[in-house]
Amino acid sequence: MSLFRTSHYTETYPAGRVTLPVGSPLYVGVSVEERDSSFAVVLEDCYATQSSNPDDSIQHPLIQNKCPTDRQQVSVIESGSSLHARFSALLHNDYRDVYLHCSLSLCERTSFSCVPPCTSRTYRSVSNSDRLSTLSIGPIMWDKSPE
Repeated sequence: MSLFRTSHYTETYPAGRVTLPVGSPLYVGVSVEERDSSFAVVLEDCYATQSSNPDDSIQHPLIQNKCPTDRQQVSVIESGSSLHARFSALLHNDYRDVYLHCSLSLCERTSFSCVPPCTSRTYRSVSNSDRLSTLSIGPIMWDKSPE
């Protein structure tokens, strides 16, 4: 999982601490080292915490049940169509450090439609995919100083 500099998803920030201006959108990309292109990566659940612990009791959901929790703040760009998944998020917070965590699954595209049909209704499905371990990035810090 990587944090990208722009919505083009071409240039990543280095791993570790990243400092962004307050109000900057987060561009997050995930890819899997899978050689078989009949599989696709699906974003299952993504959330922000103030600690590096993905099991932190205080979680701020961004994607739940494969769909954005708030379409004004979170946009899923790609999920379920290839070995890459991407989303952007605007976090309105006063936290010093933010960590992002995502659980993913691999879905077999030849047998199933893997792109989540997110609508205004909550999407739930019988899982046709294998869950992968949760990935985390961070800390992301917000620079509140004026430019």
